Amino acid sequence: MRVLKIVGLRCSLAAIVLGAALMADIAHAHVAVLHVSAAPSIFTKTFRALASAFERENPDVRIDLDVSQFDQPAIMRQTLRMAIFGDLPDVSFQGSNYLRLLADRNLLIPLDRFIKADPAWTSELYSSSVSSSGRIGKMTYGLGTGMSFPIVFYNKSLVSKIQEGAASLPDNWDGVLDVAARIQSENSQVLGIFSVYNSFMFQGMVGCFGGSMMNSDDSRIAFTEDAGQKAMELLRRIGLAGQAKVDMTKSQSRQAFTGARIAILLDSSSSLASFENEVAGRFEIGTAPLPMTGRDASVPTAGITVVMHTTDPARQALAWRFMKFVAGVEGQTVVATTTGYVPANEAAIAQPGSLAAYYAAHPNMQAALRSIARSRGWYAFPGENAGQIDMMIEDRVGEVMRLRQLPVPALDRLAKDITALLPK
Repeated sequence: MRVLKIVGLRCSLAAIVLGAALMADIAHAHVAVLHVSAAPSIFTKTFRALASAFERENPDVRIDLDVSQFDQPAIMRQTLRMAIFGDLPDVSFQGSNYLRLLADRNLLIPLDRFIKADPAWTSELYSSSVSSSGRIGKMTYGLGTGMSFPIVFYNKSLVSKIQEGAASLPDNWDGVLDVAARIQSENSQVLGIFSVYNSFMFQGMVGCFGGSMMNSDDSRIAFTEDAGQKAMELLRRIGLAGQAKVDMTKSQSRQAFTGARIAILLDSSSSLASFENEVAGRFEIGTAPLPMTGRDASVPTAGITVVMHTTDPARQALAWRFMKFVAGVEGQTVVATTTGYVPANEAAIAQPGSLAAYYAAHPNMQAALRSIARSRGWYAFPGENAGQIDMMIEDRVGEVMRLRQLPVPALDRLAKDITALLPK
């Protein structure tokens, strides 16, 4: 009898273990995998945190996250390549300035029907800016994830020393350049000022002087006018101030700034969190909005927008759940506290106990928050050559900053070359 009991006990234990294994297999089988591509790679921590937080609230979904692409142009090009082979992810995070290009190629799923049919999509939880930041014409193709603006970063220690204790930069370009020149003259190992010179920053410079890239109906290049000439002359002055001698890539300039080898850096506000982490108390970082000139002065709004690619209805439902989470208060709080992005969802800032305390403890975010009042969209040129045009702007502006081209001839040549790439 005792032997039989032991055998029976062992059989029961085996049955329990087998049953548990079968239940685990069944549970695992019901976990859906959502394929998500995200960029820029410098925010890998942010995207992983979003995926983990979503999975905790949605245990029936696992996020397969690809963060291999360095920046927004890279993920846009990857998306175009993947479309050729029918291998698009279910969801991706795209630069807001590339939505027009992807929508024109029918690579994005319009979201208006999802928004309209979702009873949880209310103005209390999702501000209008979430959908408007992803709108092309009358259709919504993405949900805003985070906004950034071109701003001025500076080394407070160097600035205050040269200004006899005054740690704030002047609010005009002449004053900023004067401080940069004085810092460089007294610190042979430090570059006084450096500006990234991509399309985003060039639009920021043009906007500072009240200009725009094209006229209101996209029929004529507008950056060759007075504002564009002033912007290009400013970039040339920055080159003369030292950047032309020590030209760097965007990554190199960021490393030089956090290494105290650049005193003043013009870059995207989204870099703030990574800058503060890398500096880690070695010196204090200051921030300021770009100096503005004139009533019509503006700054472009860059940012990440989450979009849907999958055409399968079941996967679309999963994708929508994830996208809603990213644009919701919890997702936006993750974005705001791990990057320098301003939440696209204003509800995340307005709700008590969300981000108000965080911003009070992080005064350097004020440069980005103060830019909102003067912000407008990062202009995307019409047609399928938008990405190529952005790269062309970066190349030509770089020539001026390296003192290889004068501002007016460079503007005229740039306008001619861009016109040739626009839809006829």
